[in-house]
Amino acid sequence: MAESFHLRDQAERCSRLARDSSDSNLRDSVLGLAEEYTARANAQENDDTAVWRAGSDDDGAA
Repeated sequence: MAESFHLRDQAERCSRLARDSSDSNLRDSVLGLAEEYTARANAQENDDTAVWRAGSDDDGAA
């Protein structure tokens, strides 16, 4: 989960840089990076959830 937090932080940094950029090509590139960081964070969180669920039984017994 710590890695997904870092990835989301990087996505936010890229978004801020894009907002402050007057160069449209740079802005588009940095926004693309922000989207990629967000997608990786989502994937990381989904993987963590899948691992957590795989370790539990449906009947509540551990």
